[in-house]
Amino acid sequence: MKFIGYLKNSLKDFFISSGFLMILITTISAIYSKETIETSQLFQIMLFSLAYVFFKLAFINKNDINKKVRLITFNVFLTLSELMILLWLLFFSPGKVMNINLLLAYIFALVIVKFLVYTMMSINGEREAKLINKKLIQYKSEKD
Repeated sequence: MKFIGYLKNSLKDFFISSGFLMILITTISAIYSKETIETSQLFQIMLFSLAYVFFKLAFINKNDINKKVRLITFNVFLTLSELMILLWLLFFSPGKVMNINLLLAYIFALVIVKFLVYTMMSINGEREAKLINKKLIQYKSEKD
């Protein structure tokens, strides 16, 4: 899939999810309240829609790209979806338990942990591949 098609699908998913959430919020607000919808609710809808789209893009099966690019896009989109949730916590958490320093610490921890896990997986994968190749050569030499 080309990048433009990928971008079109992600924008379509964003508009569909934000439209669905908008209809849901307006319906619930109309039933249980006589107040108007606040701007903060619209911003929350956008953050949740972006988080949904990023989660969907992270977990979608992309067979037309190689394994390394798939792993990188998985980590990037998963990190972006987690950032949307952290932004929601920063702006709209009850009691304002999040501040900017705590948010930066969470972002830093997310990026560092994901980078370390990716590095450990690639090192372990290379080691496992060498071990499998060694055993395969040993098996072939014993068989001959």
